[in-house]
Amino acid sequence: MLTINEAAKLLGMPKATVMRWVRQGKLPTREIGGQTLFSQEELVRWARKRNIFLHRDVEPAGKEQRSGPESLYRAVEKGGVFFNVKGNTPTEVLRRSAQLVPLSPEIDKSFIADLLIQREKLASTGIGKGVAIPHPRYPLESLPVPALITTCFLAKPVDFKAIDGKPVFVLFVLLSSNTKLHLHYLSRLSFCLREPEFVSMLSRCKDPQQLLEAIREKEAAID
Repeated sequence: MLTINEAAKLLGMPKATVMRWVRQGKLPTREIGGQTLFSQEELVRWARKRNIFLHRDVEPAGKEQRSGPESLYRAVEKGGVFFNVKGNTPTEVLRRSAQLVPLSPEIDKSFIADLLIQREKLASTGIGKGVAIPHPRYPLESLPVPALITTCFLAKPVDFKAIDGKPVFVLFVLLSSNTKLHLHYLSRLSFCLREPEFVSMLSRCKDPQQLLEAIREKEAAID
């Protein structure tokens, strides 16, 4: 049997979040001797059924694409581009953004929102210039695709406590199944965002194709 601390480690979540999920009846638990415990087998089965990843010390086997990662263009296209995403705080916009991620209905997107919010509490994902790249603290082992990036243009700028103090107007929500892919796409995004004209385009962007074509052009310079 697992304690709450051990269950939190397995899920890669803070103890407070796991306790909240227990109170909400989201997790399978057992009361033994007045203590809340978890069957590891039940917890793993519960996570797999909902496509919720488990934190492991070693990257899961078989997640890499043999032909290498897809292009940034494809990851952004797959994740979708959304406009007028409402919210007054990072927590509000992250919850709304998580609901927009195009994953199967079987996946509980509220858990993805929790993961994004918990990561944001550790340190701001606002990288400056009005841009943030929210992502979970750990890779999503059970993500049904290798990686995707959901782009969310906010209805109004939100203070993410970014390194340059500027409020964020666009989020690139990065979900990946392993660390290598996460770093690959983070590097490619960073390359695009170093260019002033790309950031300027983001501030004016009203059409998904405009963003995708700009990414295709920048990515061609890398390849």
